[in-house]
Amino acid sequence: MHRDHLNPPLRKDGLQLDEHRDSQLKFWRIQRVAWVFFALIIVGALLGLTGSGGLLQKQSVSLGEVTLKLPRVSRWEAADEISITFGGNVETPSITISQPFFERFGVERIQPEPASTTLTPFGQTFTFDAAGNAERAVQIDIRSLHFGFTRFEIAVGSERRSTSLIILP
Repeated sequence: MHRDHLNPPLRKDGLQLDEHRDSQLKFWRIQRVAWVFFALIIVGALLGLTGSGGLLQKQSVSLGEVTLKLPRVSRWEAADEISITFGGNVETPSITISQPFFERFGVERIQPEPASTTLTPFGQTFTFDAAGNAERAVQIDIRSLHFGFTRFEIAVGSERRSTSLIILP
């Protein structure tokens, strides 16, 4: 089998000038698309879309007078936190988190510790002792157990919000 028609002829100086320009142009276009894609990944990482800092790292969920700040993107086996702020008019601060959350995350620490934890068909309810009518804050330190996409619900009283989170490997 003779394959001389596939390879352009060599000049004495070693150059192959008769190469097909169409294949080179296709390669350059693919290269440019790849560079744009990589640039978008870098910009997303700087904005916090890969976890660990940035403007878009945290999402905020409001349920009446309760505000939660939790990560949009977490890293597998990395520590993260959820901040909960209870407004001054909340008499008995409590929050319920649905079971799919606990299938993806382990709770390492809750500060201050809840006065009680109740298992419900919906998930786990954390109730905190509180005195006075000042704004109160709770921090939950979490660590992801598995990577992937997770959707779960958070409830305060009768209000429920669905939220989602991505855990990157």
